[in-house]
Amino acid sequence: MNTDKNTDGFLSRYKYSNVGRKAYPPELLLRVIFSAYYRGITSSRVIAKLCTTDLTFMALAVGTTPHFTTIANFVSGNCEAIKELFHKILLICDESGLIGKEHFAIDGCKLPTDASKQWSGTHPELEKKSTKMRARAERIVDKHLESDSTKNNQSGHYKKDMQTVETLLKTADKIDGFLAENEPRIGHSKSKKEVQSNITDNESCKMTTSKGTIQGMACVTAADEKHQIIIEARAFGVGQEQITLKPMVESIKDKFEEDVFSAGCVLTADTGYCSEDNLQFLHDENIKSVIPDNQFRMRDPVYSDSETFKAHKKKRQKTRTDNKKTRDVFPGSEFVIDFVKKEAVCPNGKEMIYLGDDFETKSGPHIRFRGYLKDCRECPLQEQCMQKEVKSQGRQISVLIESKRRVTQLDKMKKIIDSDDGKKMYSKRMYTIEPVFGNICSNKGLDKLSLRGESKVTAQWQLYCMVHNAEKLWRYAS
Repeated sequence: MNTDKNTDGFLSRYKYSNVGRKAYPPELLLRVIFSAYYRGITSSRVIAKLCTTDLTFMALAVGTTPHFTTIANFVSGNCEAIKELFHKILLICDESGLIGKEHFAIDGCKLPTDASKQWSGTHPELEKKSTKMRARAERIVDKHLESDSTKNNQSGHYKKDMQTVETLLKTADKIDGFLAENEPRIGHSKSKKEVQSNITDNESCKMTTSKGTIQGMACVTAADEKHQIIIEARAFGVGQEQITLKPMVESIKDKFEEDVFSAGCVLTADTGYCSEDNLQFLHDENIKSVIPDNQFRMRDPVYSDSETFKAHKKKRQKTRTDNKKTRDVFPGSEFVIDFVKKEAVCPNGKEMIYLGDDFETKSGPHIRFRGYLKDCRECPLQEQCMQKEVKSQGRQISVLIESKRRVTQLDKMKKIIDSDDGKKMYSKRMYTIEPVFGNICSNKGLDKLSLRGESKVTAQWQLYCMVHNAEKLWRYAS
C-alpha cells in the first residue's frame, strides 16, 4: 500500500494479511471526509451515499464505495492520528509563513453532541428516576392482576401495557447499571459539589447557550492573528471556560519547537477566562496576556456613556429584577467605618457589632460588622438594607482593609485593560478568533457534533479545523 508520510499515523490500525477485504487507503477516506465536512456534512451514511451519487465524491473515492461504518470507524477510531495530522498541517502553515506568532486569541463555542440531556442528573436524581420507573411498572402489572381475565389478556391494551412495562424495566436497569459502574461527577468549583452525570455520554455536560440548554461540549480554539490559522483546538465537557485556559496554553507550547510566548507573543481571551488563578498561571509562565474582567466596559466612558450601552444595561437590570427573588440593598460603601477604632455605623445611624478583621481573601484581610437584631427589625430602611425579611440576625457587612490591600494579578490586569495599549491589543481579539467560528459554524454549517467522548469529539472538531487551515493554505500560501 503506497501512502504518504503525513498519514503514517493511521496505518497502526491496519492489519497486513491476506485475510479479509482490502482496506481503503487513509488518503482516500480523508479526501472524502474533508470534502463532506467542507459542505457541513458529518453523517457517515450521507457521506457513503454521496460516494455513489455525487460526481465530486465519486472522483475523490476513485470509484470505490466505502461503507458508512468504515467512514464512521475511521473518524472515531483514529483520534491520535487525527491529532498528529492536525499538527503536521499546522507546521506546513508555519513553514508557509502564515503564522505571525505575535498575537494568539483563545475562545470557544458550545455545540451539542450525540447525547440526550434527558438522561442527565446527579446520582440521587437518577436513583429517584429509576425507582419511579419500577414503581410505575408495578402499578401497571397490579392493575391487570386485579382485573385479570382471558378477555383482558388478549386485548390490545394488555399487550401495549406489557410493552410499556418492559420498556420501563429496561430503562431502570440501564440507569442502575450506569450508577453501579460510574462514580458521581464532581464540579471544578471550590465547593466540590456533585454535578449532573449523563448516561449516554458522561463526558459531556449541560450548557446554556443563546439557543437554549444543550447537552454538549465546549470546542475551545486558539487562532493566530495574521491569517486566523487555528493553532490548537480541543473539546471540553465542562461549562466553565476558566478551567480550559491552562490546558490550552500548555498544548499551544507543545505545538511549536520554540517558545513563542518568550519571544513576545501576546495572548488574549474574553472575560469568561478571567480569574485570579488563570492570571497567576500566566504570570508564572511569563506570558504577556490581556484578559479583562467582566466590569471593564463599565470603566470605559466610550461604552458606559453610549446610549446603546445604557439601554442594554437598563434592560438587563429589569430582567434580573424580574427573575430575582432577593432585592438590591445598600452596598458596604454606604456604611461609615472607622478602621482604627474598629467601629461602624449603618445608614440609619445605628452602631454595629464588631465581628473581627481576620476574614481573608486574595485581596487581603476584611473587617466585618453585624447590626443588632433589634435595630434591624425596627429600622425604617429595612427594605433598602436587607435582602430578605429579618429573622435571626441583622445586616452583616464585610469591607476590605485598604491599608492591608494586596495587589493581585487581577488588579494588574485591570490597569492593563484600562490603558490605551491594552484596549488596542484586546480589540484585535474579535477579528482574530470570531471569523474562525463564523467560517466553521456558519459557512460550513456545523451545528452539531455526531460523536461522544472528549477524545472523539476533539478529533471531529480538529478535522473541521484542518479544513479551515487548508482553505487558508490554498488562499494565502505561496
